[in-house]
Amino acid sequence: MVRDSPWITKATMTDFVYLLTSEWFLIKMIKKIYAVLLPLVLVGCQSTTPPDWYNVETVNDPNYIYSVGEGRSLNLAKKSALGQINEQLWTQVDSSFTKNDSFRKINDGALSYENVKSTVNAKSAQLTLIGTEYLRSEQNDVAYYVQARVKRDNVKAQILTEIDQIESNAEVELKNLSHQDRLTWWLENNNLEDELADLYVRIGILSTMNEKRAVDITYLPTLVAEVDQVKSSILVYIKPDVNDKKSAAFIAEKFGAVGINTTTRKSRSISHILIMNSDYRKNMVGDAFITTKVTELSLRNINGQTLSTSEVISTGNSVSNFKLSHEGAERHFSSQIEEKGIWTALGLQL
Repeated sequence: MVRDSPWITKATMTDFVYLLTSEWFLIKMIKKIYAVLLPLVLVGCQSTTPPDWYNVETVNDPNYIYSVGEGRSLNLAKKSALGQINEQLWTQVDSSFTKNDSFRKINDGALSYENVKSTVNAKSAQLTLIGTEYLRSEQNDVAYYVQARVKRDNVKAQILTEIDQIESNAEVELKNLSHQDRLTWWLENNNLEDELADLYVRIGILSTMNEKRAVDITYLPTLVAEVDQVKSSILVYIKPDVNDKKSAAFIAEKFGAVGINTTTRKSRSISHILIMNSDYRKNMVGDAFITTKVTELSLRNINGQTLSTSEVISTGNSVSNFKLSHEGAERHFSSQIEEKGIWTALGLQL
């Protein structure tokens, strides 16, 4: 038997056990090191280099605009390529733009080129380019890559169509003025910055693409001028309840903040009437004086047409008297008008 073997001594048995445990420890350490290094090795083996064609600058083509895009998905890569085309278009505009007569007419009525320029990049990035072709697409372990192009004639035709649409929309709004209340019409058209920016982008791009067709801009500048004229013709007569003068003054202040004139006296120049009917309800709850104010607001034009109605309920309390709780209800009324904004508080749908 083994225990009777003269070759196995206590010393050799100890050495044998030490050898086994040392090898076991070494194997265990190798496994741990392997577990740590394997992900690094795999990452190092990933392909992260863009395709050769991605970094090759495309020679200027008189017929097409080229771009490339990169993204975590194919859709994002395509969006990136479209954004690059838009950036090329606006970069050309920004470097070679000169004001022409069409721009001067718009500038006289509203915004200058320099003022609107800050919004142009965002607007041009939203330009949807019809007929974009994706010539190449490739994927590695970290991203998708695409090459896109769009025909210059397609861009010009699309922009001319969109300019015509902007002008057509402005023409419709001018016609609406003849049968629509002036205040509600002004509310619908008082912010034309986006339309102007759209026009700047499109005319600016055309100016760099040798478009031979003359771009006649008539209706949008006319609309801008008409909006200003209508605004100056609006005068709101505020007719408050006998106990509602503080709230009426606050309402007048809010109208003034948006550029609308008001008066508390009857006049031939009045275009609209705001009637304020308030009901003050007083209650005692324990030692507290509580005032609840229910205010009905009715806005009409001079022809008697009701444009909007709304109700504002405000409360105030005091431990001293009803006079202070009344003032608290007035302040609460004012804070609600402030929070909602004058048009929403009046019940007008913007």
